[in-house]
Formats: sequence, C-alpha cells, structure tokens
Amino acid sequence: MKKVNKKVIKILIDVYTAEIGAVGIYMDQHTKCADRGYKKLAEMLKNDAVEEMKHAEKLAERILFLGGEVAYQKHPVPDVKQTEIIPMIKQNIDIEVEAIERLNAGIAACFSEGDNGSRILLDGILQDEEKHLDELQIIHDNIKKYGDQYVVTHLM
Repeated sequence: MKKVNKKVIKILIDVYTAEIGAVGIYMDQHTKCADRGYKKLAEMLKNDAVEEMKHAEKLAERILFLGGEVAYQKHPVPDVKQTEIIPMIKQNIDIEVEAIERLNAGIAACFSEGDNGSRILLDGILQDEEKHLDELQIIHDNIKKYGDQYVVTHLM
C-alpha cells in the first residue's frame, strides 16, 4: 500500500490548478489573436495551451497515482477585455515567472519528501515553462525594440 504524502499532493494540485488557468488564458488569447490576423502568435499561444493541458493531464495522473484526488480550485481566468498584444505578452510572462517559482519550490519540496517521481515530473514541466518564458521575453523585447515592423513580419 502506498503512503499518501499530503504535502506532495498539495503541491501537485497547486501546479495543476495553475496549469488549468494557463490553458484557459492562452486559448482565449489564441482565439483573439487569430481573429485579429496575428496568425503566428495565435499558433504559438495555441501550442502553449496544448502543452499546458498536457502538463495538467500528467499532474492529474500523478495525483491519482499517489492516492490523492484531483481538486478543482480557483485559478486565473481570461480577461475578456484584453485584446492588445503587449498586455497579453506581459501577463503571460508573469504567468510563466510564477509557474517557474512554484515549480522550483515544488521540486525542492518533493526532493526533501523523497518523492523523486513527482520531482522528475515537475522538473520536466519546469523546463517547458522556462522555454515559454524565453520565447515570450524575446517577443516582448522585439516588439518594444522594433514595434509594428516586428508585429507585421513575425506575428501575423
């Protein structure tokens, strides 16, 4: 019989909740960007949403494997009024920075609790989030540097 580690399960549920929130926000932004003709940016946001959804699925599977229950908690929701690219990108940078902090803390806790399976899962998600953050920061910096020229040539 598996020993249920409530501390690790809570960490996994917190990460799961944040991933579900990111899925909703990224899909909302994807549809808004597609509607406005930002096809490349829309595709990137859709791919990020799908990746976040895969993270959520793996987390849910791990929570159940550990004997926990997938708990649905309050998570960030899309801002229906948000339609401009820069605020979207800034919000997504904040989401990824928070995710990276949450994951690093979770990895440390899983290590101290001796749960290397959960630690490895969180480590893989962390690497994906770091990649997302890097992509978003490049887009943000390039829009600030090159303005509409960058938007037209790289995001439409």
